[in-house]
Amino acid sequence: MEMVPTSRRRLMALGFATAGIAGSLVAACGGDAAPAAPAKAEPTKAAAPAAPAAPTAAATAAASTKAPEPTAAPVKFPETLAVTTINNFATNDPAFLKAADEFMADRKVKIEFIPGNNQEVITKIAGGTPPDVFRRDAAALHGLVAEGAMRDLNPFLAKTKDVQVSDFYPHLIKGQTYQGKLVALPEDFQPAPLLFYNTQIFEKAGEKPPTPDTTWADFLEQAKRLTKGSGDVADVYGYSFPKWTYEQFVYNHGGQTVDNVENPAKCLLDSTQAIQGLEFMVDLQHKHRVMPSPQVMTGANIPSENNWFLGGRLATLNGGTWFTGNLNTAKDNLPWAMTLAPKGQDGKAHYPTGGAGWAIPTASKNADAAWAWMSWQFGPAGWKSWIAKRDPKTFWLPALKSIAADEAKRLEQFYPNASLVVKSADSIWFRPGGAKWEKANAEILGPALTSLHENKAPVKTTIQEAVTRINAVLAGG
Repeated sequence: MEMVPTSRRRLMALGFATAGIAGSLVAACGGDAAPAAPAKAEPTKAAAPAAPAAPTAAATAAASTKAPEPTAAPVKFPETLAVTTINNFATNDPAFLKAADEFMADRKVKIEFIPGNNQEVITKIAGGTPPDVFRRDAAALHGLVAEGAMRDLNPFLAKTKDVQVSDFYPHLIKGQTYQGKLVALPEDFQPAPLLFYNTQIFEKAGEKPPTPDTTWADFLEQAKRLTKGSGDVADVYGYSFPKWTYEQFVYNHGGQTVDNVENPAKCLLDSTQAIQGLEFMVDLQHKHRVMPSPQVMTGANIPSENNWFLGGRLATLNGGTWFTGNLNTAKDNLPWAMTLAPKGQDGKAHYPTGGAGWAIPTASKNADAAWAWMSWQFGPAGWKSWIAKRDPKTFWLPALKSIAADEAKRLEQFYPNASLVVKSADSIWFRPGGAKWEKANAEILGPALTSLHENKAPVKTTIQEAVTRINAVLAGG
């Protein structure tokens, strides 16, 4: 089951396509307005304070007249809670809906799950008919975030006993935070640190599989040896990676994409280190020819790096845990295993990540009910129910640290080295955020990177020109 690479890439594409619409919404509101304040939270029942060891008379008198702490009112659910999932869980992961059924039966409430898409969410919010909850990829909907269309969830977390901010991986909380406000509750921990490899190709070539300590210099030489065949299209290539993870080569060489990932003001891709990384990325395809270039993919009529691997024509593939779903259903029992991708040229590991989260629109009239469901579904109780109801081979880790670690350990029976994914948490990075970066990425950087992948122009001049234009967008031009 491949739930997210398709949906995540689709999400990003939709987010880029709707950046202009989101921008027009911001303009209509008079610019980048600060996020609106969240609805006032109902107070929770606090524990009684411990009595002083030796109270004074004044303190005793004050205590005897102090009013009791108020009790939080029961959450009132609407007739139907509307949730836009931006993912067809009925097809991709029905266990999600089965877990939600458990919540609905217990609370005697009704939740309507609508797949929808980013554009529908933007349109509904602009039209004053927002869903009560919607799923937000960390790489999308930055326009809504910037204009304050999503509630700050920190006040909700603060009054919830069953879910604490410390339960989540810190980088996932940071990835869904804007100007100190948590705009979405993290769902999953899905970095792309894995290096899948075809064990049969390695055995035939007499090569030892790479390990997490393998350097890129050594791996490149091995990829050259694993690449077989002559002519414009090789029979087998040594390596490939999803194009959306291009930043890994920038980080591997000690570079950075922007000055501030949360709210970038300056693009740094024109630094010496960043350009070296991008040149290395291009060389993998056009100089060393250890991976199929876009032209090769088109010529072979195999447009996806995933299909090269599934077809037995790729020795290694960089990717995320979601690809295990494809491998489990591959024909001819494709022999494969996995480890972590090589360390960067700077001697450190750098792994790309993203992740989905669940947001409550500022204009939602059912915020407390929305939070009641969200905090259960994506808290310990909901995740345990979700995991128990799905295919045991599903490699889809929660954003909750303890449950993710336990789940990765359980998955070792199907996928040796599964726990390495959890260990990669200390070496991952998020893509830059912000509505301006989203616009610049879609209109400027994306086309520039396509040109680089196709080797149509020199890396340095292409990136320098792109960075100049990107920085103008970031500056408000």
